[in-house]
Amino acid sequence: MIRRLYTLSVCLGIVSLLSLGGCTTSKDPVRTRPVWTNYEITTTVFAMAFEGNNVWVGTEQGLIKYDLIQDRIVSRYDSKNGLSSDIVTTIKMDSRGNKWIGTHGGGLSKFDGTAWRHFNVPDLADPYVYDILFDRSGRMWVANWKGVSIFDGTAWKSYTKADGIIDDWVYALAMDRDGVIWLGTEGGVTRFDGKGFVSYTHKEGLGADLKTIGSYEKIANPSFHHRTTPGKEAEGYNPDYILAAAVDSRNNKWFGTWGAGLSRFDGQHWTTFTTRDGLAGNFISDILVDHDDTLYIATEGGVSILSAGRWRSFSVKDGLVDDGVFTVVTDPLGFKWFGTLKGISKLEGFSPQ
Repeated sequence: MIRRLYTLSVCLGIVSLLSLGGCTTSKDPVRTRPVWTNYEITTTVFAMAFEGNNVWVGTEQGLIKYDLIQDRIVSRYDSKNGLSSDIVTTIKMDSRGNKWIGTHGGGLSKFDGTAWRHFNVPDLADPYVYDILFDRSGRMWVANWKGVSIFDGTAWKSYTKADGIIDDWVYALAMDRDGVIWLGTEGGVTRFDGKGFVSYTHKEGLGADLKTIGSYEKIANPSFHHRTTPGKEAEGYNPDYILAAAVDSRNNKWFGTWGAGLSRFDGQHWTTFTTRDGLAGNFISDILVDHDDTLYIATEGGVSILSAGRWRSFSVKDGLVDDGVFTVVTDPLGFKWFGTLKGISKLEGFSPQ
């Protein structure tokens, strides 16, 4: 079930319903407040993708197609009617409009709107899929727990730790303006230019020092794989454990860590930001870089925005549907959508205080 929560906001002294208009956006971030429309769902949202007036929502209970015009769910898919696993971890659209759905333990599913096609081992290196990226050649890169698998439309090829990736457990993919692929893993960051691998860890500057973090919340990874694999029982701080990756227009690489903040790499130097700098949380699940290089950051403590060197963070007390944020995407109109533990929050803009 998705229940839309209409949020009231004061715009220029007039109370208006978001569904009927929206607010004038002030250019001064200090004198504004966020305006949200919240969609409450009875499950966790891990991924979203837009297709016209529809938003595809990946949850821990399957895939939802939601019509924004009709304001209702129009289709549901799970392991009983199309999906290979109920837990959807990522959704990406290719140039032909096909939906590619990565799942937790069920491999990768392709949906063209009518028919399903599934990919699993041995095409994929592993059935636990966490990110999908399309490169300049149209090849699809699939991050999984045994490296990265690449599909050129005909054949599959995989790279693992044995080939040069710093760790087999890959969660995040990003491509820089030179076409270089960056992989975020549980053991650090690996750069792959098509010829060779170069890796970076906390020793080179990735992630914040524990003394900088201070005390941290022990968020244990509950998966069976983590509990039963030596060295993978991270509880709340691991600067080499990368959950998210993105690249801005200046070719800076951004990486979200497991409890060690947000790291930026300019090609030579590392800089890391934590809650002491303005982040809502130090567990970074997703990063969106907007057209003006504004960063929208999903954390366990809410949403953070970094714009022109200024930080702003928002949580439930500011109108967010839940503080546990897993994904952030932008729609065709430029609005930002955040998938959380309890549903979706759409950032409509900012109104005067």
